[in-house]
Amino acid sequence: MPTVPVHPLTDDGRDLIIAALSRIAGRPIAVIDQQHVGHDHAPVTRLRLDQDLAGVGDSVMIKTRRTDGAGHGGPPFLRREAAGLLTAADSGVTPRLLHFDDRAGLAIQTDVGTWPTLQELLLGSDPDAAAAGMIATGEALGRLHATTIDREDEHRRTLQGFAADTDSDAGYVHTGEHWQQLEAACRDLDLPAAEPARAEALALFARAADPQPGTLIHVDPNPTNVLITADGARLVDFEGCRFGHPGIDAAFLIYPFPHHSHPWGLLPGPLVDEVEDSYRRTLAAAGTDRMLADDTGMLTDGAAITLIGRVRRLRLIAASGQQPLESWRRRGQVVQQVATFARLAERSRTLPELTEWLTRLAAAMVRRWPDATDPPAPLYPAFDSR
Repeated sequence: MPTVPVHPLTDDGRDLIIAALSRIAGRPIAVIDQQHVGHDHAPVTRLRLDQDLAGVGDSVMIKTRRTDGAGHGGPPFLRREAAGLLTAADSGVTPRLLHFDDRAGLAIQTDVGTWPTLQELLLGSDPDAAAAGMIATGEALGRLHATTIDREDEHRRTLQGFAADTDSDAGYVHTGEHWQQLEAACRDLDLPAAEPARAEALALFARAADPQPGTLIHVDPNPTNVLITADGARLVDFEGCRFGHPGIDAAFLIYPFPHHSHPWGLLPGPLVDEVEDSYRRTLAAAGTDRMLADDTGMLTDGAAITLIGRVRRLRLIAASGQQPLESWRRRGQVVQQVATFARLAERSRTLPELTEWLTRLAAAMVRRWPDATDPPAPLYPAFDSR
């Protein structure tokens, strides 16, 4: 029995979309089929049209706002997606925005087609396809960053055109207050003190707030937000995007996926190196020399920013009464990511105080919570030959 979409496209919304498409085409357009795509909570609908539109085809994707109020999926999220797709239009790795109705909470996008997500490949049984998908994702993020470098003023003007909130609930934005809360959590939980790493952390937050150079970053390039097409990877779901530090996106290639929870999986070490190289090669091919001048430092900063996003959840990680699978994943992800970050920091010879504190924290977590490493972190099924 089919499930009912949590965020269905209403009849009024569909009428607004038909009117907008008819204006774009310069002639009447009709919808002949409607399909909810994605998971049950994904507010995305594919509309099949009665005719081809030039440069668009005979189908479009509709993103609908999840809530009109505050909170995840509210108005700032869809505004960010609309602005991000406009800024990223030249990258060739995203859908194109055709129309945005902020009042109605509707975004009409081109349909990149019915393709497997990267997650479907990682959970499959073909290691070659999964590896190729990861490498294509590295290339796609490289193209996104290379084509949007130094375009912050343009992106800001697009956001300002909404004359409304576009900043609320932005991901991976850390402040001094957040660090103080982390210090307090360590004291209350009797974990290694974070104060010795404070100066490095605050300097890191300042670099992340004003990256040199900055690019449009997706912020959530998890495997469910990447489609693997015949022409390479395509990035979707730009609700969290902003102009920022490219290392944040790049961290998703090396951990991988720092906040992806279900399912948790790792990649073989040699593949991580290949994916990182694909990202670098794409930047080099685009002539983005300034990004490559200190690319290891950029990756280390991005890995630190995303890791701190996990560690800020220490009180949740330490909570009793969690389901065993949840506590294992939450604790294991932190310990695994600390080890990955420490290797990067050693390569770049940066952030020694932060590295020392995080290493001590991970060791303390393993002593207190054996499930942080037992059972060990799994490979994604495509690479698990057991």
